[in-house]
Amino acid sequence: MGSLDESSGGVQPYRVLDTRRRSRAGLVYLGIASLCAVLIVASNTPLMWLTAAVPLVIAAILQFAGSWKMKVTDMQAIAIASSAASFPVGHGSATLGYRTFLAKPVWQVLVYSSTASPDHQALVTVDAMSGAVTG
Repeated sequence: MGSLDESSGGVQPYRVLDTRRRSRAGLVYLGIASLCAVLIVASNTPLMWLTAAVPLVIAAILQFAGSWKMKVTDMQAIAIASSAASFPVGHGSATLGYRTFLAKPVWQVLVYSSTASPDHQALVTVDAMSGAVTG
């Protein structure tokens, strides 16, 4: 699998972004919330304006909560889904999705039978942290 890189004139390999990078966004939100709080206190503005930083802190908490360490790649998820299917698999495709309020990553794998004209298909969900088949 790869992506077209026009600068080098060919197909280059790519990686799915790791959801751990969300913690960087959380740090940015916390930094901006801190800056807001400092400016509000330093400018003798009424302290009720500190509530302006609350949504930023909530966004930071959600970013930190959603920064799971993915241990299963898309290719591993396709292999796991192939072994879980009740028919011989020929082709497969994986997309990254999220479940629950805390945005736990799951691979949604669509697999097709290995016949010339696929007569079976299945959607298998694989937990991106543990590799367990969840559906």
